[in-house]
Amino acid sequence: MKVFKLLILTLAAGMLTGCGSNEKGNNEEKVLNVMTVKPLNRKEAAIKNFSGVVKENSTVSLSFRVAGQIERVLVKEGAYVHKGQLVATLDKKDYQLAVDAAQTKYDQLKDEVERMRKLHNADNLSGNDFEKAESGLEQLRINLQNTKNQLSYTQLTAPVDGTVQKVNFDPSEMVSAGLPVIDLVDTRSLEVEVNIPYEIYRMLDNYTGAYCIVAGTRYELHKKSALAKADANQLFTVKYAIDGKLNAGVNVNVYIELGGTETVSGLSIPPHAIFEDGDKPYVWVVEQGDVVKRHAVVLSGVDSEGMAVVTDGLSPDDNVVKAGVKALHEGDKVRIVTQQKTNVGDLL
Repeated sequence: MKVFKLLILTLAAGMLTGCGSNEKGNNEEKVLNVMTVKPLNRKEAAIKNFSGVVKENSTVSLSFRVAGQIERVLVKEGAYVHKGQLVATLDKKDYQLAVDAAQTKYDQLKDEVERMRKLHNADNLSGNDFEKAESGLEQLRINLQNTKNQLSYTQLTAPVDGTVQKVNFDPSEMVSAGLPVIDLVDTRSLEVEVNIPYEIYRMLDNYTGAYCIVAGTRYELHKKSALAKADANQLFTVKYAIDGKLNAGVNVNVYIELGGTETVSGLSIPPHAIFEDGDKPYVWVVEQGDVVKRHAVVLSGVDSEGMAVVTDGLSPDDNVVKAGVKALHEGDKVRIVTQQKTNVGDLL
């Protein structure tokens, strides 16, 4: 019996020893491979963002120069038209008859004047009578030209490139001369209007540039005018000419680049090196002993190259983990690896 008990104790001790050995193996420290980047010192013009709206310089009211019945309206509201494009016509039958009648009278008198010229050259007609005939012919010529002009006025064309804002009449309706038939938004030189606070307005002469972005496309802006008096909201209105074509009434984000002393200093890092915890931005920094520690950072947007700008929380000597940040935990052991030639675009 004593021998049996001794055997049981020996087996139990062996099992405990074996379990302790496996547990020690599972607790071996795991080392993660990471790639790091050094923050870069940056100092560039600050960019302020404001809401603006695209506006037309003017609205042109198109009207016929003669009265009549509208025959056709060739455009619809919202349509874009080019300078010289036909947009509406009047019934021209009466005006065509007036031209035909004036042409007949002119042709008849012209033939008569030619016969009188021959008589005058042969001294068979006094100079006074011939001059009266020529004067009458000139009056008929002027009347003929006037009726032709009246006929041409039955066609309404766009005087500028623009967008049809409103069509005021339909076919078959009677209109008087000068009555607006179509309202056209002049798109030859659209402008962007933005309201800015005084602290930005006072540095108006130090601006280094301005632009807006619409649907991923950047449009350069050029300052046209600025009102010297603030509105009820203590904002100043600034108008910019825009390079390119946009639709009037579109809301845009206007970016104003400030010059002079209004600069932003900071460190730039890849945006994918940043992660959030509780709506606050952080980065992982590899510290002494090759362990990672979370650093809270203060961001001020992105620079012109798309890099995140950090104004507080980092130094240029920090080794910032630039990829795989979500897989790390405070105090993790890491190994810094170098950039691979196959890592195109610095994605890792």
